[in-house]
Amino acid sequence: MSASPFADRFAPSEGIAYLDAASQGPIPLAASRAGRDALRLKEQPWRITSATYVSAVAEARALAARLLGAREEAVALVTGAGQIVNVAARGLDLGEGDEVLLARHEFPSNDFPWRWLARRGVRIRVAEPDHPVGAVSPERLAAEVGPRTRVVAFAHVSFLHGGRIDPGPVVEAARRVGALTVVDGSQAAGALPFDFGASGIDVYAASGYKFLLGPYGTGLGLFSPLALDRLHVGDVNWWSVVGAEDFNHLPAGIELRPGAQRYDAHETAAFFNLLPLAESLRFLLEVTPAAVSAHARALGDRLLARLPAGWEAASPLEPGARSHILCVRAATPALTAAAHDALREAKVATALRGDRIRVSPHLYSSAEDVDRLVAALPARR
Repeated sequence: MSASPFADRFAPSEGIAYLDAASQGPIPLAASRAGRDALRLKEQPWRITSATYVSAVAEARALAARLLGAREEAVALVTGAGQIVNVAARGLDLGEGDEVLLARHEFPSNDFPWRWLARRGVRIRVAEPDHPVGAVSPERLAAEVGPRTRVVAFAHVSFLHGGRIDPGPVVEAARRVGALTVVDGSQAAGALPFDFGASGIDVYAASGYKFLLGPYGTGLGLFSPLALDRLHVGDVNWWSVVGAEDFNHLPAGIELRPGAQRYDAHETAAFFNLLPLAESLRFLLEVTPAAVSAHARALGDRLLARLPAGWEAASPLEPGARSHILCVRAATPALTAAAHDALREAKVATALRGDRIRVSPHLYSSAEDVDRLVAALPARR
């Protein structure tokens, strides 16, 4: 099994077996060209017009909506997933007696903003894992939803173990008590087929620099109509105010435009980031997240079939919980850490997360990359 037919859309790997898209996804060559175009705009700013600001933002928003199954008015263009989680955490007026339910082992951007609310008397409760690798099942998380729960926050795909949570049971349980669901899609968006509109999720946050293959400092937020109705606006982006673009006749009052653009990052049309992001989104629409997932899963199967003695999978492997990310580990954390050092020496790029090595391929990854990884793992009996 070689790399996918799309591997030539990326820069040469220079002898590195790169299996770490969950940390940084390389941008496609087309996105690199778009970045150079953005630099030229800044070199020659007389080429920048009011229409440039509008078109750059509109194109990225439309592409993101198509890729993730959302209405354009549901999409916010931001600097990272944490910005969207903070929008939800600050916008709900939670206080004494209200509860936020988290899954154990959330990434800090979907953990710290909620824990910060404890100073206002908000109770933060954590659903503990019910899977041997440390994953929380959707059934366990749904069962933990109680009458005081106002928010359920969890990762679509875990950064730590790569397990996937089917949002359906959690969304249903949250709806019964009027709670919002806030989902961190940073390790899912772009590599997992997803229809936001059909999911029932209220707020979906995704970093743009992982499987979405965009620049660092980009992100997407998706909002349901219910979330848009319930979340207050903390920061006013002047581009989101009706009539603000007419500098000669600025509005006397403040009326926000409808939809999620009220949560856009300030300086939304940041050309250095937004133009490459648009090209990356266009690429993913062409190749499809389903193809990314299938290719990564096939490489994961190859790794599992060739694991040396003394190694085991450290990700959920059940069909409903497995994702495109696969983690493995040795008998002890020290042995796993030493093996990660050996991989780095062998020019195999992975990530050490907790007591496991996280392997996250993409379309540029090949069977040869996986075989190099396997060859560098020391067998233990």
